[in-house]
This record gives sequence, C-alpha cells and structure tokens, in this order.
Amino acid sequence: MSKTAADIMEKNVITAQKDTSIFDLVDMFVENNVNAIPIVQDDKEIIGIIAVADVEKTTVNLLGANIYYGNLKEYQQGFKKLFACTAEQLMTKKVIMAGPDATIEDLASVMVAEHLKAIPIVKDKKLLG
Repeated sequence: MSKTAADIMEKNVITAQKDTSIFDLVDMFVENNVNAIPIVQDDKEIIGIIAVADVEKTTVNLLGANIYYGNLKEYQQGFKKLFACTAEQLMTKKVIMAGPDATIEDLASVMVAEHLKAIPIVKDKKLLG
C-alpha cells in the first residue's frame, strides 16, 4: 500500500497572516528553514502561499530596477516600499493543494510538473500539514 500525504506531511506547519511584514517573513524562513509559508486566516483556511523564491524575486527585482534605472531618492523610496510589503501583497493566491489521502506518487508528479517545493495538505479548506 502506497504512503499518503497524511503519512509524510509536516504536522507543525509554520504559517503567517496576510498582514505579516516581509521582515517577519524573512525571519520565519531563516529561523524555521522552510521553503514555503502558507498564508492563513484565523480559522486556518489557506488564502495564499509564499515561497522563498517569491521574497528573493521581489527583493532582486525592486532593488535591481532602482539601482540601475533610478536616482538615489527613488532607490531609497523603493527600498522603504520593499520593507513595507505584507504577505498579502507577495502571496500566490491560486494555491495548489492536496488532500491527506493523496499518494506520494501523485504529490511528486504535481510537484515536478508545477515546479513546487511544497504542497499544502488540506481537508475541508483547513490546513493540516
């Protein structure tokens, strides 16, 4: 019998709220050594997800554009804007999720096809792992 998502999922998932700042998100990624952080409402319903790459892309794109194409004042304003960002502004809203009964083979197939490092496991729209 094949193992399922429920068998292998991380049960103590690090999550954030939509108003979590980019500072806090970076801290969460580093302190917890995770590749993705689900963004949840108070009832644990997923409303989005942020991957490490999302934070890296935002940082590189914003700073790169300002360094090469703007003056110092624009750079400073862009830098301040970057750190004013919240999870809601960065998150992917169309989250690919799976149920606890999904097989490892199914999870792996979706992860490879969609270039994902993590898939939230949900039941009745609530985050399980």
